Formats: sequence, C-alpha cells, structure tokens
Amino acid sequence: MRDVSDEVRGHVDIAMASHVVSPLFDETLRQFHQMHPAATISINVSASKDALEAVMGRRASLAVCLVRTRNPKLEYTRLFREFFGLFCGPSHPLFGRSDLTKADLAGQSSVSFVTDRLEDALRPVTLMRAEADLDDRVVGTSANLEEVRRMILAGLGIGPLPVHVVRRDVEDGMLWQLPPYDNLPEIDVHVVWNPKAKMNRAETAMLDLLLEQIK
Repeated sequence: MRDVSDEVRGHVDIAMASHVVSPLFDETLRQFHQMHPAATISINVSASKDALEAVMGRRASLAVCLVRTRNPKLEYTRLFREFFGLFCGPSHPLFGRSDLTKADLAGQSSVSFVTDRLEDALRPVTLMRAEADLDDRVVGTSANLEEVRRMILAGLGIGPLPVHVVRRDVEDGMLWQLPPYDNLPEIDVHVVWNPKAKMNRAETAMLDLLLEQIK
C-alpha cells in the first residue's frame, strides 16, 4: 500500500567527503524535504575512497566526493569545481606578509590530506606543494578538511585548502593565503551513484532532484 501512495517515504543514505561547501547541494536538501517531508536522510562523512566503496557496495544511496579513477560500474556527474590554495595560521612567520613569492615557502613544514599524493585524487595539489619546494616531510595528515584546517591554525605548517571554503577564515584574520595566487589547482567534486542498485522512491527522488539542479 505504501508503494501506491502519493507520499514519498524511505531513507536516503548519502556518503559525503568532509566539509563539502555547495549552496546547490544545500538547496537540493531544502527542496527535497519540502517536497517529501515523510522521507528521511542520513549524511555520513568519510574519505572519498570510502564513500565510493559504500556506493559500490550498495551501502549508500549516492556519494558526494572526489574521484581519481572512474569505475565503469558507477555513474558520475560533476557537482562543482573547487580551487586549492596554500594557507598558514596566525603563529606562522609568513602570516600577514603580502610581499611573498614562492621562494619564501622553500623548506617550510607542511600538513595536508591523506589523498595528497601523485597517484590519488589531489594529485594537482601535490604538484603545487612540490613546486613551492616545501619540506618533503609532511608533519600532519587527515582525511577530514576540518582537521587539516585545525593543524594549519595550530601552526604545524603550511597546508592546502579550498579557497571558497576558507574565505571567511581569511577575512576574519584566522588564515593567510600564500603563493601561488594564480593558476590554482582545480579539483572536481562529483555526485556518484550505482545504476545497478535498486533504489527506493526517496533515493530516486533525491538523485533526480540533485541532477536536475546541476543541469
């Protein structure tokens, strides 16, 4: 009887990379709840690799994450593109200086994401750090953007962060952007789903609405 009802019920399980800042995604959540108040949603934050595995294993309805290598068994649509810059915290000796060049970063300690490797999703960021000639030894790593930000603020070293995500931190004087300022690494955030998974009505409605918003 529930299947023939006009009211969409069911649960949507979203596997999400950490601190995805997207007004479009937020608006989709708002509209979905407004249209289908009886449906429920859970958002589980994890590393992008784990989010993709959850979709592949049908433990998640869809994922919002970074993608390095596409699995032909999954479907992908770009949600947005973000640009990464290098930042330091208030206690860092380079903080507040506007006369910096990339040469000033040589040998400085750094922190980063666990996916900041040549063979992983943040390869362009790895190349940016290498061009800045930062110390080869990465002092701290995390799969969570908030924790990378925490280590930068605590003064452990220079680290990469999405420019649009930390814009307010820069305006509030908590973070300082360092060179390079142009041609920043581009990283795409994707919506990923498994076309072979049998979705309930709520999952189908969420995916359809999100894809329509992206269009």
